Amino acid sequence: MAKMEHFALFADDAPALKDFFVDVFGMRVILENPGSPPGFFLADDRGMALEIIGRIKGQSNVNQRWVCHVAFWVDDFHASYRDLQARGLTFETESFVDNDDFRTAFFPDPEGNRCQIIWRRKPLGS
Repeated sequence: MAKMEHFALFADDAPALKDFFVDVFGMRVILENPGSPPGFFLADDRGMALEIIGRIKGQSNVNQRWVCHVAFWVDDFHASYRDLQARGLTFETESFVDNDDFRTAFFPDPEGNRCQIIWRRKPLGS
């Protein structure tokens, strides 16, 4: 069975949005990318994570490739991938990753919402 791992949002001011979720909801920062743009993974006490992706200043359009997706952790990435394909779902080829540390694939659900299956050698927050 898959478990929801994270949901991703864009932010014009990623550090401020991170601070909001930490201050208001008590989430904790479990992974931080201080680069440009900055990004953060925040977690609650039940293991659910929120990914905040900083928007590049001056960028007028939102790259939906990275934001507004729901990610599901799967124990057996390859079996889940095959099962979803057998259900008629089509995966993006340009965002597919399959290596010893990280496996991920994105696909649209039946309503067109962006979904991700993911397996990590080291789970978020550990």
